[in-house]
Amino acid sequence: MTARPADCAGPGEELRRRIKSNGPVGFDEFMSVALYHPEGGYYASGTSRTGKHGDFVTSVSIGPVFGKLLAAQFSRMWKELGEPGDFTLVEQGANDGQLLDDILTAIDRNHPGFRPHAIIVEPLANRRTAQETLLRRWQGRTQWVADEKDLPRFTGVFFANELLDAFPVKLLVRTGGKWLERRVDCDADRFVFRETPLEHAEALEAAKKMPVDGDSRFCTEWSPSLAPWLETVADKLQRGWIFLVDYGHPRRARFHPARAEGTLAAYRKQQRAPDPLAAPGQQDLTAHVDFTTVAEEAEKCGLRIAGFTDQHHALAALAAITFPPMASSPLDAAAAKEMRALRQLLHPESMGTSFKFLALSKGIDAPLPAFRFASDAHRELFA
Repeated sequence: MTARPADCAGPGEELRRRIKSNGPVGFDEFMSVALYHPEGGYYASGTSRTGKHGDFVTSVSIGPVFGKLLAAQFSRMWKELGEPGDFTLVEQGANDGQLLDDILTAIDRNHPGFRPHAIIVEPLANRRTAQETLLRRWQGRTQWVADEKDLPRFTGVFFANELLDAFPVKLLVRTGGKWLERRVDCDADRFVFRETPLEHAEALEAAKKMPVDGDSRFCTEWSPSLAPWLETVADKLQRGWIFLVDYGHPRRARFHPARAEGTLAAYRKQQRAPDPLAAPGQQDLTAHVDFTTVAEEAEKCGLRIAGFTDQHHALAALAAITFPPMASSPLDAAAAKEMRALRQLLHPESMGTSFKFLALSKGIDAPLPAFRFASDAHRELFA
């Protein structure tokens, strides 16, 4: 596949320089530069926009009800741990800080006695500035670190909404009974894909678990960042949970023949862009999460799988403990708006089934309300 002409500054220039010096780069390197380059990366430069006027819609941009439901879940977790005074909420991938603001607002309004400390993991200066501005009323209850390695050891919940899908990925191709890697090269002023033998040892090991048989061509993605990231977070968590929300599939669904072209996608202005190599820094790059791989890596770190389900079932369960039974009288305007947002989050043909909830626990074995309507997590993840 051939892209449109590459841009001449920022991420594009940096990528061409690297390719000229060292040859084709892995797509994980291309993706990292395109998203996080300090002089024009999609996230680092502030290009990224959410909501109806942005590049993509998130559960947070729909309204505060998503944070309100998570607040109910986190309050139950606090109670399961014995209501400790040092309960900490850690968020990574916080965007502008709106989700944490929604959560803290709901906690203060609806969960008396629960007063968690909050930490945001944020490496990008422009994001941190936006977060500090939005969360200024929580000054004294919030702090920032630049990397998960900088976290103190804590008791509570580490949560992330749409973080893992932005982890840079290598592109793997199974064809003719062999695994190849799709790397990125330059052809004049264009970025193009080149397929080369897969030589990355960890990627080769991961490929052995991928249920791809025969000689049919199959493309997929694998993140070299996932395992070390999860190991660090698990080490920092003394007791509590890791709570992940993202779009993706268990392995059996991820490797369905319908996904033989992979799940890598580029998005711009609410539309899927045709070429992930075009205009690095000006479009979002993302790949669906393989939740089975996440669960396997979690168990290697001593974590327990505490629940897995789709967003429809998770939020329906949390709504049942958050909202009173519907009265026969009409809702007021605010309540009606909240219910419309909830229906959008639950809709099975939209976010309700594409997004998944995965909870991992350490030092605590307790049922979580979000998974009240869920099937057996191990069966869903490992069948």
